[in-house]
Amino acid sequence: MGESYNPEGMLDSYLYECFQLLGEMEDILLAGEAEDFFRAEDIQEIFRILHTIKGSSSIMMYDNIGMAAHELEDIFYYLREAGVEEIPKAGLSECVIAVADFIAEELNRIKDGKAADGDPGEAVRKVQAYLENLKSEIREHGGEVHPRKEYGKPGRYYNAPDRKQKRKKRVKIDLGAEPEDGQKMSPGDYVLTGGRQKGKEVVVGIRIDKLEELTAISRKLVQLDKEAEGIGNEDIKNRLHGIVKELQDSVGDMRKTPIATVFHRMKLMVYGLSHKLSKEIRFETEGEELLVDRLVAEQLTDPLMHMVRNAADHGIEYVEERKAAGKTPWGTIWLSAVRGKHRIYLSVKNDGRELDAQKIFERAKERGFIGDGEKIEDYTENEIFLMITRPGFSTVDTVTEISGRGIGMDIVASRLKELGGTLRIANIPGEGVEMTMEIPADIGG
Repeated sequence: MGESYNPEGMLDSYLYECFQLLGEMEDILLAGEAEDFFRAEDIQEIFRILHTIKGSSSIMMYDNIGMAAHELEDIFYYLREAGVEEIPKAGLSECVIAVADFIAEELNRIKDGKAADGDPGEAVRKVQAYLENLKSEIREHGGEVHPRKEYGKPGRYYNAPDRKQKRKKRVKIDLGAEPEDGQKMSPGDYVLTGGRQKGKEVVVGIRIDKLEELTAISRKLVQLDKEAEGIGNEDIKNRLHGIVKELQDSVGDMRKTPIATVFHRMKLMVYGLSHKLSKEIRFETEGEELLVDRLVAEQLTDPLMHMVRNAADHGIEYVEERKAAGKTPWGTIWLSAVRGKHRIYLSVKNDGRELDAQKIFERAKERGFIGDGEKIEDYTENEIFLMITRPGFSTVDTVTEISGRGIGMDIVASRLKELGGTLRIANIPGEGVEMTMEIPADIGG
């Protein structure tokens, strides 16, 4: 019987490809972070990435993703056709980030089995406004504005290849991997590398559920190995024990992923926030090579995201405020990971404003978190600072697009509770604030 159509495998390949392409685009955005311009080769490469995402999304009939990619692709199409050698990053970077964020959100919804029905309107409006200004600039300098490439909605069907055609050797690529050598995927998964193809390692992702099955099988084999201790044949017993040990080690390694998979997302977020908040923010990391269980990496993403966002929004001051305080015009956020004997320590530190213990204490009283008769002296500084992790707590009077609704730090606290970890918050006199998450090192082992 012939091979049947497998939509699940096709979806896995689509998601893998799109996540990988978004990672490549993010790398281009961040590679020349200190440079003020996109180079001609950057423009061409981003155009290729967007064109690929648009095409594959059309085949899969994810119209919102295809349309958002097409709108951004238009900018790079005009830049390419106009022969622009360098284009300022200011403005265009925000467009790229807005569309990339929207596409990533949709892909994650698809990955979770939900409908990709998000509204790309905000990102598209940002792109279209930039494009109109770009066209005006091109005309003003005597350039030719080419006709707009219209985006045609895909049909309901696509033409499958003729099954009589000679099939090319294929490698099934499943969703869920953090490929090595700079390729990007969502955090939390491992990559098997094996074989060579024209001098390059072949990278194959493994789906989470499949890896869980393999882990369960490994445990059963370990149990069988223990029961085989009574076997009289020493040769068979030793060979079985060796195979079990090799499988155990292999599965253990497969469950690990570098914490760099999470750190990369934080770097991109800070890059976007620095533009959105009109602040100069540098981002430095340490310990990216630390290996953690892939599921732990996934669970750590949200807490770290909220801690880093708080550092950028509430901690780092605006340029003029920093200059007036005798600081450098730019603020710095440090993200580090260190493994102890039995614990892993993840720290987010910034050189911005210190936390105001008195203000936090008074707001906690207003919110009813502290009794009327209690005094600030009854609490340690860390206990007072941890009050910001209570649901609904915020010392900010104005709600902004970034924060101010009293959510975020409570997510940090609840996730750490699930992981059996703790949080420490401390002012560093003259240097800002440091938040440290401490979790067991053997989670998921």
